[in-house]
Amino acid sequence: MTTLLEHTLTNLSDLEIHAEQAEVVTWQGRQALRLENGLALIPGHAVADASVEVLIGVEGAAYPGVAFRVADVLNFELAYASPHVSGQWDALQYDPVFHGSNTWQIHHGPSYQRSAEVPTASWFQLRVDFCGSRAAISVDGQPPLVVEKLARTAETGLLGLWTYRPAYFFDLRVSAWDGADIPRGETPSAAEGSLDAWFVEGYGVVTCEPNGVINLNRHLPMSLGEVRLTRRFEIPESADVTFKFGFSDKLALMVDEQMIFSGEHTFRGFADRAARGYVESGMQSLRRLLAPGVHRLTAVLRVTEAFGWGLALAAHGEGLRWLPVEFGV
Repeated sequence: MTTLLEHTLTNLSDLEIHAEQAEVVTWQGRQALRLENGLALIPGHAVADASVEVLIGVEGAAYPGVAFRVADVLNFELAYASPHVSGQWDALQYDPVFHGSNTWQIHHGPSYQRSAEVPTASWFQLRVDFCGSRAAISVDGQPPLVVEKLARTAETGLLGLWTYRPAYFFDLRVSAWDGADIPRGETPSAAEGSLDAWFVEGYGVVTCEPNGVINLNRHLPMSLGEVRLTRRFEIPESADVTFKFGFSDKLALMVDEQMIFSGEHTFRGFADRAARGYVESGMQSLRRLLAPGVHRLTAVLRVTEAFGWGLALAAHGEGLRWLPVEFGV
């Protein structure tokens, strides 16, 4: 592979810092960049397709990784390793950032996460290969997490390093890469009966992600705080309609302006998968007997944390038919 860039990361004047703290220190026998909570960009080196390798170290819980195709400090592709969950399903994570929000609660499962052994208190090599709409993320030569469809549409952008909580970075190497030899990964898919689009009041029609989740971070800033989503459906006869859904962060769900659900679902820690706060369509299930005719489903979503703001919903009922996505009664 043709080398495009080599950087020791030991000179802050060569970096564009957007982090709470950045300094050059000695760690584990090497001079290295110590970065905390934010980005360090490599100015003047926009790339489309590349292979990026960097040595990383942490002393405790942290999420260090590589930012690529950076449009600006609030919008970029992100891949990182999590040493504090080494061996678990989410030790490697693809986590696209939209409007300053990490979206791992939306982008989860085998299409976006993989188990890996990631050490603490010693150096490990993170490698991120990306070409077109695909990427591969690996640690120390272990089997990679393969992302079949990157979430963002940017075809080129800056490179950088990113972490939440302190991490050390050394010896960044960037090479030209043509996408050869990436194995096949899991293709994201939506649950049966999932809505593929909503009308967002004040904004317009929004299409769901390939896994069936409406990713509000893609379209709207978190500062908006709350949105109202609507969709109409029709049933020919009285029928029980089952709604299966998952969400983040707070949801009020109504049918014909009658409340059928209200709740909150957020990150609660590392005890198990359920504590992560993932948006999954089968997280909640409820059934309502509805009269024949057209009905209006309304979801009011509120954001309270920067890990993914969205909703996945599927509905099942005899003869149920979703009407076109549009504003209307």
